[in-house]
Amino acid sequence: MPELKPHLTKINFTPAGPEVDIYGIRFKDKVREKARQKRLAAELAAGGKNAKQIKAEQRAAEKIRWQKQKRADAIAKGRKPDKKRGRQQQIFDEWDDLAKEERLHKKLRNGKISKVEYKKLMYGDGKEDEGVVDGSDVEE
Repeated sequence: MPELKPHLTKINFTPAGPEVDIYGIRFKDKVREKARQKRLAAELAAGGKNAKQIKAEQRAAEKIRWQKQKRADAIAKGRKPDKKRGRQQQIFDEWDDLAKEERLHKKLRNGKISKVEYKKLMYGDGKEDEGVVDGSDVEE
């Protein structure tokens, strides 16, 4: 819309970046949200160009959220994420991640934590409380 271009600079409007999953934003009205979920599920089931675009946008948003979370974790550990680390430190980090994964899997196997808790601890809190696009829940 060319008539809006001069006004956008005056109000400092910046459109949502790719890190925002616009299909995960819920309506407050439950009836409208249910209709939106149904319409989105039908569109994804039908396939085609829109379904591919929606899935690609969702993957891009998830990737950017993951990168931001990884950066925040590195800062919390006291590391500088922009600094190039040596090969040795990268190997140590991979072993630490593997040890964490093994500990969590052992707890899951022994029944000390549930599958939902395992996924939450393994992949972070973002998987559980964000909008579910297809309406399916995590099975236990």
